[in-house]
Amino acid sequence: MSNQQNIASKNDSESSKTQSQSIPRQHAKHLIFGAGLIGCYLGACFIKAKQNVTLVLRERFRNQLNENYSISDYQNHSYKVPTLPALCDPKELNEQELKADFLWLTVKCIALEDAIVDIQPLINEKTIILCCQNGVKNHLIVQQAFPHNKVIRVMVPFNVVNDEAGHFHRGSQGHMAIESTPALIDTVKWLAGQLSSQLLPVDISYDMTALQWAKLQLNLGNAVNALADIPVKDMLETSAYRLLLAQLMDELLVIIRKKQIKLPKIASLPNKYIPTVLRLPNWAFKLVAQKMLAVDPQVRTSMWWDLNAHRQTEIEYLNNTVVEQAKRLGIKTPFNTFIVNSVKQAEAGKRISAETFYAQVKKLLI
Repeated sequence: MSNQQNIASKNDSESSKTQSQSIPRQHAKHLIFGAGLIGCYLGACFIKAKQNVTLVLRERFRNQLNENYSISDYQNHSYKVPTLPALCDPKELNEQELKADFLWLTVKCIALEDAIVDIQPLINEKTIILCCQNGVKNHLIVQQAFPHNKVIRVMVPFNVVNDEAGHFHRGSQGHMAIESTPALIDTVKWLAGQLSSQLLPVDISYDMTALQWAKLQLNLGNAVNALADIPVKDMLETSAYRLLLAQLMDELLVIIRKKQIKLPKIASLPNKYIPTVLRLPNWAFKLVAQKMLAVDPQVRTSMWWDLNAHRQTEIEYLNNTVVEQAKRLGIKTPFNTFIVNSVKQAEAGKRISAETFYAQVKKLLI
């Protein structure tokens, strides 16, 4: 990845060896806490990689997995889990002895503080906690709660849909990235090597903050997709929505320049060029952005699912991060502010129709 850097310190190397040797690599115990769409997909990939994994998940997904457990992706790779892993309801945690070597925290940002309480019985002093949340800096909440544990970040750029009971489908491109720190270089390299496959391409990042800002740029469209109430592919093929996405990203890129952050490339185009491509007319966009359009026709963002299920969304950790950061820097963000207000209105039970949203977008772009 473009944001990798060489870390050659002898002390760092010795530290990494010590930490790596403390993990029983051949029998490492992975625990995926809050296994929903992403967590269940990861779980199947871990099983395929012959890893020892336990899934902590709600009853809805547990019932599905007891009937069927399979995954697939937009490139027609697939895998059916031959034997179920250990499945555990969060309510059962205090009754079981489950100490993880690697604890993958896959809950949403809004559930992070509750999850910190629930994972207490699962952690010992050697547990490495991997935070898979959207946004930036959420891992600091976990690190503060577990100051003696190694806490690293994981970036998951792709969408997963639960299109039939027990089946989880990755509908878009992107490599999962695991953060490497000086103390964990060997362990993370081993982990990425064990897990990487066609169904789950894995990279290593040495600058996860920049990577999370790059992902945040792409995630600004989650709310647009939810409010437009159409699949992602249809949204990208609609000129007005692409122009709105370009404006949302431009506001973030102003912040990035002020902060002097160099964004790594995580999509088919360098991040700074994406708004330009989004502004192309339909015929040109379809020619230039073929990889961007390489998503399954049914894929929608997680925020669409949240709004339609009347659940709280992650808008505070996505578009509102741009709004709040911009305020501190004296930058105006009319487009992200519009999106934040629209989603909060929907969360409050006053969701406007897709047609009204489209009309508002057209008016805003004039």
